[in-house]
Amino acid sequence: MGYRLGMCAILTLWVAWDCIWGYVRNGNSTIGGRTAFPVFRGCGGLLLLHWFWGASVYVWNRFRINYIFLFDLDPRTVDSPITIFNDVVDETLVFMFLMLLYYKSGAHDIPDLVPPGVYPFLLVVYVLACFIFPVRTKISMWNNIWNVINTPFSSPTFFTIYIADVFTSMVKVFQDIAWTVGFIASGDFLVDEDSPKMLKHKWAHSFWYKNVLIPIICLMPLWIRFGQCLRRYLDTGKRMPNLANALKYTMSQMVTLFGAFHPLYEFYSKKGPDYFQFF
Repeated sequence: MGYRLGMCAILTLWVAWDCIWGYVRNGNSTIGGRTAFPVFRGCGGLLLLHWFWGASVYVWNRFRINYIFLFDLDPRTVDSPITIFNDVVDETLVFMFLMLLYYKSGAHDIPDLVPPGVYPFLLVVYVLACFIFPVRTKISMWNNIWNVINTPFSSPTFFTIYIADVFTSMVKVFQDIAWTVGFIASGDFLVDEDSPKMLKHKWAHSFWYKNVLIPIICLMPLWIRFGQCLRRYLDTGKRMPNLANALKYTMSQMVTLFGAFHPLYEFYSKKGPDYFQFF
């Protein structure tokens, strides 16, 4: 694994150098300004989540915290920290390699054998495969995610509450995933990046995407936590802290709604420089 970690470090430095040098040299060729960057940003967010999960499992094992019992997991489907890090290192290598190819292809530094959008498409296919295989461990993951989504129709456990809390911090990743679905489904990944059509992305400016899907994505994690708090109150009969937490997430949903539809953000998003796309 040490050899592959070194490869990850070299690829990361290579990508960072090309992005910085491209911006210094041309002023606008950084990968953050490229049309498919949200695909890499979303997949990168999932990759970081996998890194942090591996680090958490390592710390829990190191200090003898029985997280398998706390999360009510099946010991037969739980990977060891070494297995998790082996998987995430491989995923990082693929991610960095495809990002570098995408950047080089769009900058015409390598032969244009395929459209640049094919590289983010291959990354999406690889990420989907990682979410399915190995089936032995992924079935348990998807069952827990389903138990989170169907809140409040099922009683929340400590692990489903933990997952829902993580989801509240992944709103930007979910938005990038939604953008990726539109990018792939519309066929824009096959269009030449120099084409005027590539700059429009009509589906991304549609009413259903901007005013329906994106606000729903912003609200869904908060709604899930709100439903979990109410279900905990029904199951236990304890007002505190369940109803107080429900009120907290109600206020959070109101703030999110005002923020999602406030015209101020649309005004500044049209004037912001390319490097803001990193966020």
